[in-house]
Amino acid sequence: MERKDIKIKTADKFSLDGVFIQVEDSSKGIIFAHGMTVNKDDEGIFVRAEPELNRLGFSTIRFDFRAHGKSSGDSIRDFTISGEVRDLGAVVDFMRAKGIDWLGLAGASFGGSIAALYAGRNPDAVQMLFLANPVLDYDKAFLHPTTVWAMRTFINLTDRLKRFGFIEVASRRFKMGKPLIDEMRSYYPYQELENYMGPLLAVHGSRDEKVDIRHVQHRFDELSNASKEFRVIKGSKHGFHDEPYESEVVDMIARFFSQT
Repeated sequence: MERKDIKIKTADKFSLDGVFIQVEDSSKGIIFAHGMTVNKDDEGIFVRAEPELNRLGFSTIRFDFRAHGKSSGDSIRDFTISGEVRDLGAVVDFMRAKGIDWLGLAGASFGGSIAALYAGRNPDAVQMLFLANPVLDYDKAFLHPTTVWAMRTFINLTDRLKRFGFIEVASRRFKMGKPLIDEMRSYYPYQELENYMGPLLAVHGSRDEKVDIRHVQHRFDELSNASKEFRVIKGSKHGFHDEPYESEVVDMIARFFSQT
């Protein structure tokens, strides 16, 4: 087993920072996609699931999307849905070049929306898909939100974008720009996910204060995928950062992908 700090170049010349762990003689791999405003080291469920999956024989990669973490890019200008889908495609290409021909995706929150979009557009490239508190409907999560946190964060969105050119999100004061918000009006993860018929597991905290579980479960229930499953983590908030929720989800990730 070999761990490498890597840089991946995208087609539009962004540099993505990542951690690649290659398991010897394994052709199976998992890609982890983090949420917005955070980075590859902030998703505790993925950081903890990584060694478990390595022991099960999966090579893994955690990476920073453009304009996040140690990757290049300006969040106001370069953080877009189309850009992140392109990033994920570049990471998939990297894994293919390393001899990975069986691929699983695991996406959290906003990264879950990107994983859903990618899997829906490339269903034959993704053998299994895991989504943690995913954003499946940009309108309900950002443009017309229903959680207290989201309503407070994105209130007067159009006016603030016109006045400042960006809005700040979370305690990190992460800046989101107009290009991202504009794209939210033309991308529908839940619709594109309809094209994916492989094994699909989504988990969501019953007390998620950022992404409304009601809307996510509604969109998930509409999917015709016969291999889908939705699990509610009772008592957990967004991200599953507290115990016993984090350990519970880490175990779910390992068990899900071990079913190959």
